[in-house]
Amino acid sequence: MHVESMDRSNQAAIDVNKLCHDRLARVRAEMEASEFDALLLFDQVNIRYATGARNMQIWAMRNTVRYCLIPRDGPIVLFEIGGRREPAEGLPSIGEVRPARPWFHYYAGEHADTYARDFADEIAATIAATHHSSVKALRVAVDRCDARGTSALRAAGLYLGDAQPLMEQARRIKTTEEVAAIRQAIAVAELGIGRMHEALRPGMTENALFSLLHQTNIEQGGEYIETRLLSSGHRTNPWYQEASGKVIAKGEIVSFDCDLIGPLGYGADLCGAFVCGVERASPAQRDLYRRAYDQIEHNTALLQPGSSFREILEKAQRLPATYHQFHRVAHGNGMSTGEFPAIGGRPGFQEGPIHDGEIEEGMVLCVGSYAGLHAGHEGLKLEHQLVIRENGPERLSKSLWDGVFMDP
Repeated sequence: MHVESMDRSNQAAIDVNKLCHDRLARVRAEMEASEFDALLLFDQVNIRYATGARNMQIWAMRNTVRYCLIPRDGPIVLFEIGGRREPAEGLPSIGEVRPARPWFHYYAGEHADTYARDFADEIAATIAATHHSSVKALRVAVDRCDARGTSALRAAGLYLGDAQPLMEQARRIKTTEEVAAIRQAIAVAELGIGRMHEALRPGMTENALFSLLHQTNIEQGGEYIETRLLSSGHRTNPWYQEASGKVIAKGEIVSFDCDLIGPLGYGADLCGAFVCGVERASPAQRDLYRRAYDQIEHNTALLQPGSSFREILEKAQRLPATYHQFHRVAHGNGMSTGEFPAIGGRPGFQEGPIHDGEIEEGMVLCVGSYAGLHAGHEGLKLEHQLVIRENGPERLSKSLWDGVFMDP
């Protein structure tokens, strides 16, 4: 298998202005249906979704250094690191850029309470001016804010609610431009997967192999990878073991989860498996692959518009009790590799519905399976990505059928 470059044949030109405009329209529609006078966003993915603006995104996920205010009846104000305007250039949705007022310890030290109070007073005054009303009448939805910031906002007279459900609902249906961007991310991921497959040799480490996916993503204009899920041999069972310095041996399974955030901030959540240095998987390895493949095919067919999440869980295929049970039938994907809905339980918890709802046209979903025996030895993870159309799921990623694993 020789991999030269990304196949761009299925990628339409993406109108970035339309992409941003349509996403903001979805946010505004959810605001109109809510009781809130403004959204105050700290989650960097939510800021990116609503405005298109990105700046030091990974670092800003940990440090409260930039945030965004979306009044119900006014222009968006982006509070940026140092007041820099460059991240907002060419983004018509942003009405004003102001300096952020960070209060986390690295920036504020012993003055954190003062900085937090200044931040909250500015937010309250800005919303009040937009609504021409007193601060105490205003209800603000906040997605992620630490205890000091939350206390300061309440002390400034604002009533606070949770913005995360609103943003998840806005993000649940993908626009035409978003689906095109997701196709682009998948193309990057599949190029990286091909390069890993081509390079795999006995004696290389898991870290060295996984680095090729990172390199490909950055090289193609992608952004980051959310997890380090690549393992080989006995480390494939149980799942959720991160890439390490382990040397990969001939005949071992290598399984991986991309969790890749590609160009324009969109995700490709693809999982797959190789066998190192041989042309044909062993019977035990083929059995694992077939079980995971059949489960995914069965569960994908259940994702029809109008089907309830509970109905899907009732009809979903399960592996025998001697196998680990993957916790999720399907989940949403967009500007992160895990979005609403989550159809199934959570890792380490009893399986069951955690979201109510139904499959809707325009959702982008991932369907996966993990096949590995409780008794141990190897396991493997498979996952593909699709968009829901009027007549059912349309696959966005390549087929999981693999002749190395599948019987003729």
